[in-house]
Amino acid sequence: MRKELNLDFATRLINHGPVVLVTSLYGDKANVTPVAWTMPINKKPPMVALEIGQKHFIFECIKETKDFAINIVSPIYVEDLLKCGKISGREVDKFEKTSFTKSDSKIIKSPGLAEALAVVECKLIVDKYLEEEYNIIVGEVKYAAVEEKAFNEHWVFTDDRFKTIHHLGDKTFCFPDGKIIDLR
Repeated sequence: MRKELNLDFATRLINHGPVVLVTSLYGDKANVTPVAWTMPINKKPPMVALEIGQKHFIFECIKETKDFAINIVSPIYVEDLLKCGKISGREVDKFEKTSFTKSDSKIIKSPGLAEALAVVECKLIVDKYLEEEYNIIVGEVKYAAVEEKAFNEHWVFTDDRFKTIHHLGDKTFCFPDGKIIDLR
């Protein structure tokens, strides 16, 4: 069961660099796409940036809906994640081709993923320069929720069900081993 997360910690959900699945809408057509380049860019208000090619359907969806959800899934979904990256949501309903299920968001119109360990709901911040020059989409975090046992002010990787997926290039991925060094 996911718990609502204090937005002070929302950017920590992607700070460790997982591959995320971005969901958004074009009209009533939902799309889900893996994105490997994400980063927190502000804490107050919490903001994130994603690199998404302008020709990708998810880019059009985000521009249309003016919002998106960042979904973080466990390694059991790595093959579905890869499948979402190989097919275009413009021609195919990715939800029919994968085991992912849409879930209603709390604040935004775009759906989240029911299978996600964490969901970060964002409203689009329009920055034409970043979009046109660097394919960067900026979002202000409006809501975040995370599986209770997976996160305690930072990710806890002691259980395989709550690990995240990290892209190393090509079709190579890794998952955190659970060893955490706390230097506080």
